[in-house]
Amino acid sequence: MKSELSPIPPEGAVPVAKASADAQGTTDRSIATRDRSLIRAWAERHQAEPATGQATSSGPATVNVADGDAGVRFNFPGMRRFRPISWDEWFQHFEEHHLVFVYEEEVADRAYQLWAVRGRDLGHDLEDWFDAERQLGSAGHSGAGYRIVRVG
Repeated sequence: MKSELSPIPPEGAVPVAKASADAQGTTDRSIATRDRSLIRAWAERHQAEPATGQATSSGPATVNVADGDAGVRFNFPGMRRFRPISWDEWFQHFEEHHLVFVYEEEVADRAYQLWAVRGRDLGHDLEDWFDAERQLGSAGHSGAGYRIVRVG
């Protein structure tokens, strides 16, 4: 996996293409990032809060979690709760352990990318959104999938 996700810039994100395509030829894509603002924005869109299942300086382990030693995760509304931690602690662990946040590309991500490629020209938001939906085949995209992987 290390070669698949390297190099990840400290700001921004890089697409990680998956090998599979559906009957319409659309491919799911993941986005890999180490950018704090992108990670927080993703979490806010999904009402996710920083959390851990492991013992850290701020508290004991809450559950025994097989997470590939990532050590950080998110609490989502209506889901099993892990021990909440601050964003500072979440990012400290994230950086100390050379982690990368990988999430499913959503329509909003693709529409933003289309806007940026066009030169950030205003007034085409609906066109970008519909193009993104067509490209991703958005009907089946929940957008809440993520994983945190170690690359170093």
